[in-house]
Amino acid sequence: MSSLPVIFIPGFTGSFNLPVLLDWRGPTLNGWSFPPFVDYGKYLLQAFTQAGYRRNRDLFVAFYDWRKPVEESARRYLVGWIDRAKKAANASKVILIGHSMGGLVARSYIQSPEYLSRNDVARLITLGTPHRGSAEAYTAWAGAEPHTDETLRTVFAVYLWYLRHIHPIQTELDKVKTIQTQVPGARDLLPIEDYLLSGNPPQLKPIASMNNRNLWGEMINQSATVTTLTQRVAVTTITGVGFNTLSAILVGPPPADHPLRYSDGIPLNRIYDAQGDGTVLQRMATVAHANNLPPLAISHGALPDSPQTLELIFGELGISPAVLGAAPAVAPSSPTPRLLIMTASPVTVEVETPSGPPIAPVGVLGAGTGRAPRRRQRRMKGHNYGHAGKALNLIVIDNPTAGDYRMVVHGTDYGHFTVGTMLIGMGEPPVLGGVGASAATEPTITTIEGDIARESDLFYTVTLRSATEAPQINFDARATMMNAIERLGAAMRDQGGILGAAPVADERLSGALSGDPTMIDAMMAAPPDQRRQMINSLIELCQTIAGDERERALAIITALKQVRTGG
Repeated sequence: MSSLPVIFIPGFTGSFNLPVLLDWRGPTLNGWSFPPFVDYGKYLLQAFTQAGYRRNRDLFVAFYDWRKPVEESARRYLVGWIDRAKKAANASKVILIGHSMGGLVARSYIQSPEYLSRNDVARLITLGTPHRGSAEAYTAWAGAEPHTDETLRTVFAVYLWYLRHIHPIQTELDKVKTIQTQVPGARDLLPIEDYLLSGNPPQLKPIASMNNRNLWGEMINQSATVTTLTQRVAVTTITGVGFNTLSAILVGPPPADHPLRYSDGIPLNRIYDAQGDGTVLQRMATVAHANNLPPLAISHGALPDSPQTLELIFGELGISPAVLGAAPAVAPSSPTPRLLIMTASPVTVEVETPSGPPIAPVGVLGAGTGRAPRRRQRRMKGHNYGHAGKALNLIVIDNPTAGDYRMVVHGTDYGHFTVGTMLIGMGEPPVLGGVGASAATEPTITTIEGDIARESDLFYTVTLRSATEAPQINFDARATMMNAIERLGAAMRDQGGILGAAPVADERLSGALSGDPTMIDAMMAAPPDQRRQMINSLIELCQTIAGDERERALAIITALKQVRTGG
């Protein structure tokens, strides 16, 4: 077994640190993780751990800001991770394993002039790395429409959702401009070979004539620079085949209403080849004069966690079969179904899940047919991935059951908040074959917005019906009203009554204030004008709370106003 520390470099969207990705914090090696709502990287780390490696001792994950150009990620992140690994393991060299874009980050470092003085990489293993680019990058970069594997699209959609709701002025006006200014790293994934077809009959457009070019990729793949790579470090490539992989795009004239969107032609038809992993063509994922291993029948996103891939990696590193047997024998053939609930500040969130069997994924290759166990009802609090004063909450519910999820949004400050929910991992198997595949659709995120005050509670219901329907969010006026009245009644008792307010004439209102739930139901069932009048009366009562109770009153008033407007 190799005594050198191993560093895994994730692919595009495989690193998660919201404050950095939203530019609230500068480059740092701290606070990163794999995206918490996908299984990416889980089985790779488990395999190495069971083979005797120890996390942050001789096994590291070189997380980085995948939005940035590859050169910047290598300089600001990978070099730091290498230094950390060498120090922890007391080693002079490391082994780099790069998946997809991670392999490009590694190459940028090894082929840089700075590497000569460091000379600290013993070998590089790349997994599905688009050494010569991927045609899938064109729709993502030129049209802000990523169509690659579900894991990438999911993480990208979550990132854009947060970006849109944290920086609304910046992002709502122009999605393409947002990608090309905020995610320039996507440009480093474009093909360096001709891949766009236009005209009648269709002819390949020369790369040299295009506006959207991967100049970094063209430079790094010149014959002399590739020789530099393979002379400095032993390089092994592991690739996938057998899946519909975009090889060319037939395009029409660029749209006349946008200077950036598809400036080299708007896609009309996508042409596929089975000689790829679903994202990168096999020939684009190899390196001249490297140790290019025979391809595996593994899709792009599954490459890092596949037992077949791990077996090849461990063979390259000299891990014996006996040790390898301790590693996971089987990785899941499909993603774990998950319900994701996320919020943008200033709120926290808590969800009560329903009981029942998990909903079954649809059309998943290799999906089990056994009866799934019932899930118990439970309460879950959101994990804050933001920082003080800027809460960014996520709740991840694995194997969700169909039903109503009761959600309470609690204000931590005054301002505008947003809640989004999406269902992921519900059955998108990689497409086998050579032609005829269609582009995947963008994940659906159901979103609601509102205003909130500090200490105010607003209640919602997230309804999940099936694996084929997007979850819906509805304001729970009754629950919000009950909570507001309960808090108002407590405030009044603390103040010794109604503080001189006029007697409450409406028996429904007085009954509600006494805590009678049937009276609250009567209020909610009243005609809209009567209900509005009663709510106004409650707001007037809140306004009688003075002094130290002002914030308490504002919290209750905010909830009542939300009920009055219907959420």
